[in-house]
Amino acid sequence: MDEKHLNTPQDSVDAAWTAFLQTQPTPEEFYPHANTIKCLWRHSHYAMQQCQRYPEFVSTLVNLPLLPDQSTQYLQTLLGQALSAVNDEDDFKRVIRQFRHQQLVIICWRDLVRNDDVHTLLQAISNVADVCVQQSVAWCQKLLADKYGQAFTEQGEIANFIVVAVGKLGGQELNFSSDIDLIFLYSAAGQTDLKHSVTNQEFFTLFAQKLIDVLATPTVDGFVYRVDCRLRPFGDSGPLVVHLDSLEEYLYSHGREWERYAFIKARCLTGSSQDIINFTAIVNNFVYRKYIDFGVLNTLREMKDLISQQVQQRNQQDNIKLGQGGIREVEFVIQFFQLVYGGRHLDLQTASLFEASQSIVEKNLLAITDIQQLLSAYKFLRRCENRLQMFNDEQTHDLPADPHKKTYLANSMGYESYSLFEKQLIDHRSAVDQIFMQIRSDGESDDIYATYQLIWSKFQQSDQDNGLSLIIDVGFDFAPIMQGLIMKLIGCAAYRNQDAQGRARLNQFMPLFLYEMNMAKLTQDASTRIFLLIQNLLRRSIYLVMLAENQKLLSQLIKVCAASPWITNHLSAYPLLMDELMHPLNETTTDNQASLQNDFTSEVLNHSDLDYEQVMDRVRYFKHTHELRVACADVEGNLSLMDVSDHLSWMAEVVVSGCVNYLGKSFDQTSVDRVGVVAFGKLGGLEMGYGSDLDLVFMCKNISSEHQSYSQGLDATTKNTLLIQRLTHMLTLQTVSGRLYEVDTRLRPDGAAGAIVPSIEQMQIYYQQRAWMWELQALVRARCIVGDSELKQQFDQMRENILCQQREIVTLQKQVAEMRIKMLVQKSSRDEKIFHLKHDRGGITDIEFMVQYMVLAHAHKHKSLCAYTDNIQLLGCLSDLEIITTDMAQQLSEIYREYRQTMHVRALHAVEAKVSSEEYILEREIIGKYWQQVIGS
Repeated sequence: MDEKHLNTPQDSVDAAWTAFLQTQPTPEEFYPHANTIKCLWRHSHYAMQQCQRYPEFVSTLVNLPLLPDQSTQYLQTLLGQALSAVNDEDDFKRVIRQFRHQQLVIICWRDLVRNDDVHTLLQAISNVADVCVQQSVAWCQKLLADKYGQAFTEQGEIANFIVVAVGKLGGQELNFSSDIDLIFLYSAAGQTDLKHSVTNQEFFTLFAQKLIDVLATPTVDGFVYRVDCRLRPFGDSGPLVVHLDSLEEYLYSHGREWERYAFIKARCLTGSSQDIINFTAIVNNFVYRKYIDFGVLNTLREMKDLISQQVQQRNQQDNIKLGQGGIREVEFVIQFFQLVYGGRHLDLQTASLFEASQSIVEKNLLAITDIQQLLSAYKFLRRCENRLQMFNDEQTHDLPADPHKKTYLANSMGYESYSLFEKQLIDHRSAVDQIFMQIRSDGESDDIYATYQLIWSKFQQSDQDNGLSLIIDVGFDFAPIMQGLIMKLIGCAAYRNQDAQGRARLNQFMPLFLYEMNMAKLTQDASTRIFLLIQNLLRRSIYLVMLAENQKLLSQLIKVCAASPWITNHLSAYPLLMDELMHPLNETTTDNQASLQNDFTSEVLNHSDLDYEQVMDRVRYFKHTHELRVACADVEGNLSLMDVSDHLSWMAEVVVSGCVNYLGKSFDQTSVDRVGVVAFGKLGGLEMGYGSDLDLVFMCKNISSEHQSYSQGLDATTKNTLLIQRLTHMLTLQTVSGRLYEVDTRLRPDGAAGAIVPSIEQMQIYYQQRAWMWELQALVRARCIVGDSELKQQFDQMRENILCQQREIVTLQKQVAEMRIKMLVQKSSRDEKIFHLKHDRGGITDIEFMVQYMVLAHAHKHKSLCAYTDNIQLLGCLSDLEIITTDMAQQLSEIYREYRQTMHVRALHAVEAKVSSEEYILEREIIGKYWQQVIGS
C-alpha cells in the first residue's frame, strides 16, 4: 500500500471541500453535511476523488435513505437503465465503471460515516460485483452472437456461458478492492448456428476473453474488477474455458485436496437453472465426502504452513489476511468443519462463512464461545481490511508502518490511539490463532508415546519377544493377551492388504491407541472387543485418522466400548457414528421428542433435492446416531431407565412419523391426513429397549358413504394401502446403512388375513365381535403415534369403548390365565438353573398380564384407566382408584423397574435377558402371591 495516502490530512480535506463548493451552483444545500462529507474524504482519498470527478455523487450521499437499497435486484434495474441507451463498447465500459465507482462510494459512506454492519457491507460489495459481471456477460453475449450466432449443444439445446465465482465473491463476502476469482464454463460441446460456425470451445473462449477485457482493461475511468482465472482446471496451463463434463472429469481424475477448499465457495453467477443444478452436483460430490473426513487436516496443515513460509519470506507478519490469527485462519477453521462434516450435515454445504458458522453451532461441532470469538475477530479484521483498501481503492492487507498513518487507521476504526486499536487487534488475532491451533494440532508423538511407538515397531518387525517385554514394562495388565491381540491384528488379511496410505495412517494411530488402552486398564474381554473393532476399521483407514487426530474421541471410544459390547457392535457396523461420541447426552443436553423432531426435519425433510436412496440413508443415520447417544449416556449413568425408554420411544415415533411425512409428498394431502399408525407393545407402552421391534397397526378414518362414492372409496383404500406398503418397506429394508426396525403387523384385526389399513369402524367391529382375549390385552398398551387430531380422537374413543365394556370376571380370569399358560409353554426357559426375566413365571410378563387384566376388569367403572398405556402409570392409577393396595403397586413397580434395568444392562452387554435361577427369588415369590390374589391359580 502507498502509505503516503493512508489518510488525507485535515487541511487538504478542507481545501478540497472549499474547492468543491466553489464549483456548485447551489453550494448552500451541502453546508449541513460538511462534517460528514469531510469525514468520508479524510478516510477515503478514493471517495474524495470520485466525488470531485462526479459531483452528483455528493448529492446521492446526502440524500441517501437510512437503509439504502443495494440488493442485486435493485442494482440490476439501476445499471440496466443506465446501459439501455448504450450501443458502443467504449460507452459500455464508461457507464459500467462509473456505476461501480458510484456504488463503492456509497459503500464507503455506509462504512466510514454510518458504520453499518460488516456482514451487510460485504454482501453489498459482492452484489455490486455480481451485477457488473452479469451485465457484462449479457453485453458480450449480444456482441458475439451478432458475429458467430447462438451456441448449441450436440443435442440441439442452447449452450450457456457459465461464470462461476470462487473465493470471497463466491461466498458473497468480497472485500472493497479485491480481485474477483472466476472460472468460465459452458453447458456442453457443440457449435454455433451461423453459416460460418465455430465450435462452442472457440466461441466461449472468445466470450471469456472479451468479458475479461470489458471488466479488467484500464480506461480513463479505471477498471471494473481485476479478474483472476488461475483456479480453473489445470490453472494457467489449462484452457480458459471448459464444459461441465470436462470439469467433472478433471475434479475426479486430477482434483487436489486444496481445490476442495477453493470449491467450497464456488457460486454460479450466470447459467440456466439446470446448468446451476448440474454444476452444484458436480462440485458438491467432489468437495464433500459421505463419511466424516478428518483426512482434510493434513491438507489444512500443508496450506497453512505454505502461507506461513510465504509470510515470513516476504516479512508480512502485519498482514491481517495471511498473518498469524488473520482472516485466512478464520476461514480455514470454518472450512475445516465444512469439509469434515459437510457430507453428513447438508446445512454445512454453503459458500457463506456466516451461514456455515451458524450450522457449526447448531450441530455442536465447535463451542458457541469459540464461534462467537471467531466471528467477532472476523468482522473486526474484515472492517479493518476494507478501511485499509477504501483509502485508495488498492488491494492491500498490510498494517501501516508510519506512526501518523497508524493513528489515522485507529481513528477510522473508532479508537483514539493506535495502541488501543492494536490491543484489540492482538486480542482478536490471538483468539483466532488459539482456536486454529487446536484444530490443526499435529498430533505428533511426544516422549510419552515413544515407548508405544517402539512396541508397535517391534511387532511390525516380528520381534514379539522384545515387544512383550516392553508391554510388561509399561504396565499393561494381561500382557500376554495384549501380545496376542497385536499379533492377531498384524496377521489379519485387512492388515496385509493395506495400501501405503492406510499403513501410514495405522502407524500414526497405533502408539496413541496402545497408550489409551493401557491407561484404561481394561478387562480381557473388553480389550479383545476393541481390537476387533480396530481390525474392522483397517479397510476404512480414514476413521483411524479421525481417532488419531482427536485423542479425546479415542479415549471416549475405548471407554464406552469397554462398557458395552452392544455399542462396540453398533460402531463396528456403522463406523460413521464414531464422531457422535463427542456429543453425549447428559442432564444439560438431553433431547426431547420436539428436539428430535426438529433434528429429523432439519436433516431429512428440509432437503427436497435428496432422492429416495439418500433419504433412506439419512433416516438410518439419524436413528443409529440417536440410539448410540442414548446408549453412551446410559452406560455413563447420565440417563435413568425411564429416560432411556423415553428417548428410544420418542426416536421411534419421530422416525415413523417422519417417514410418513416424507412419503406423503408423493400423495395428496387428503390421503396423508386419512391414515394413521398405532403402536402396540413396547413402543405403545413407552418401554422401548435397544434393538426393540415395532408392533404396528395401520388404520384410516371412517369413510362416510354420504360423502364418498364407492369408486372414490376404492381409490382411497388403494392409496392408503400403497402409502402403508411404502412405509413398511422404508422401515424394514436392509441397506448398506442397516435396517431401521423389524416391524410386526400381526396385531391388526384378523391378523395376516385382515385388511392392511382397516378403518376405525372396522377395528371397532372386530374388537367387539371377533377379537381374542390376548388382542384385548394388547389394546391396553396401544397408542396412536401418527395421525391428525381427528384420527387420534377417533382411535382413542374406539379404544375406550372396547376397554370399558363390562366383562364377566371369572371368564376374564380364566382366559387371561390360559393365555399365560400358552406363553409359558412356548417361551419359558426349560433349564431349571435359568430364570428368564421376561418369559418365566414371576417375570415381567406376569406383571403385564395382571395390569392388563385389571384394566379390562375395571375400566367400565373407571375410564381413567384408559388414559395410560405404560405399566408404571397404570399401577399408580390402579392404586389411586383403590383397586389394589399402595404396597402392591409400589412393590410391583419396583420389581418391574429392576427387571427392566437388568434387561437393559444385559442388552448393552449383548446377552439374553436370562439370569441364574438363584436370583430374584423373593421378587418371584411376591409376584406369585399377587398373581394368586388377582387372577387365581
